[in-house]
Amino acid sequence: MKINKHLTALAAIVMTLFLSNPAPMAAEGYIDIDLSKPEVELTASFDGAELLLFGIHNPGTDVIIVVRGPGISTPVRKKDRVAGIWINSDEVVFKNAPTFYAAASTAPPAEILPPKILNQYEIGVENINLNIESKSAGAEIKPFIDGLVRNMNRTGLYSSEVLEINKVGRQLFRTNLWFPSNVSVGDYTVDTHLVKDGSIINSKKTHIVVHKVGIEADIYNFAHNYALFYGLLAIVIAVISGWSANAVFRRGG
Repeated sequence: MKINKHLTALAAIVMTLFLSNPAPMAAEGYIDIDLSKPEVELTASFDGAELLLFGIHNPGTDVIIVVRGPGISTPVRKKDRVAGIWINSDEVVFKNAPTFYAAASTAPPAEILPPKILNQYEIGVENINLNIESKSAGAEIKPFIDGLVRNMNRTGLYSSEVLEINKVGRQLFRTNLWFPSNVSVGDYTVDTHLVKDGSIINSKKTHIVVHKVGIEADIYNFAHNYALFYGLLAIVIAVISGWSANAVFRRGG
């Protein structure tokens, strides 16, 4: 793949930076990272994108990466069978639930960090902090959290499996971040944590921008900036399409 073809060059750049400025590595909690590309462009033919995250860290430490998409209010509904018909019964709306979540690590997170820290830094889908915006009376929250994670896993937007971060030598590391074709636009945060002796001793935050380009961007911007006109235009197009189909059907009859 194109990213793998550039891996050697990227590793060489990182090593050059290290050799030219070794002093910061004397710090116990030193870590530095970069991305092969700071953005994901959504086009008409977009079928997913892979970015390379690479960096340098102190020997004898582990690295954990958490990627989160922008948060939105997300409803999860429970269906019950009533008189032979499936209907929505209870509902829980989660506030600022991430639209995308993935984690990667040089070692299984549960083996290098205690549960309290995993929960504090939201490492692993089971530790995502989901706030409740509203809920049906008497609804138990746990099944709805499981339902949200299950639904997002099914669409490829959450990854229950912690991805692998590959160590290159004693100080370099790399991992590939995959963004599926149904990712949402917005600002994605990438938190990289340096781990030693059961604690996070340093963290770095960077961002990935997911945005539309080309005609998709023009339509998206028009829909958001001129929502009323976009709605009216959609109605007009629907009416014209219906009228045209009806006319063709009558002529055919």
